[in-house]
Amino acid sequence: MSNTQPISTHKLIIFIVFICAAIMTSLFIYHANHKPNQPILAPDIGLLFPAPREIKSFELMAENGQKFTEKNLYHHWTLLFFGFTHCSNVCPTTLDMIKRVYSNLYNQYPNLQVVLVSVDPERDTPESLAKYTQSYHPQFIGLTGKIQELRKLQSQLGIFSARDTSTSDNYQVQHTSSIMLVNPQGKWAGIFKYGLKPDEFAKGIEASIRSYSALHS
Repeated sequence: MSNTQPISTHKLIIFIVFICAAIMTSLFIYHANHKPNQPILAPDIGLLFPAPREIKSFELMAENGQKFTEKNLYHHWTLLFFGFTHCSNVCPTTLDMIKRVYSNLYNQYPNLQVVLVSVDPERDTPESLAKYTQSYHPQFIGLTGKIQELRKLQSQLGIFSARDTSTSDNYQVQHTSSIMLVNPQGKWAGIFKYGLKPDEFAKGIEASIRSYSALHS
């Protein structure tokens, strides 16, 4: 004859309640520690991509006459944007804004480089680009090149540009004014809106780099 005593209904209920409470507590702790990913940047500042996007090969010319390819993006954080030396408003505004925060950012991230890619290669020679970019900061880089190579890079980054055909001499070029963030692996990591205040832009850069470094530490 078996000596096993049957479990009472009262004890069984207590046991089930205990298990359910334990499960609920575990779920609460899990969700508390695994919140959905929050955007790193506010929508009115820019966007940091969940997965950086590869930048395929291109070949342009730097202001010093040397080739500048996708390999020159490696081992640097890069602020890359498109413009031209005869730009009446957007480019001077962008360069002046970056100039205001560059020294502080460079102290924190000494591999940071600023690159302006010309959308007006007919007028923007390496010499004119050098004079233009270095009037804002001696370390800023200007790139020009063959239109096919420029279009190759523009298409990867979704950059629009179109010459104003209403004038023949002192023409303007309409173009995308956003600033691209490229990570040290040479991949497109994010985008910042045009017209940000210097402190907004600096905080956005710092938050983006901190987030990237935390994920890859």
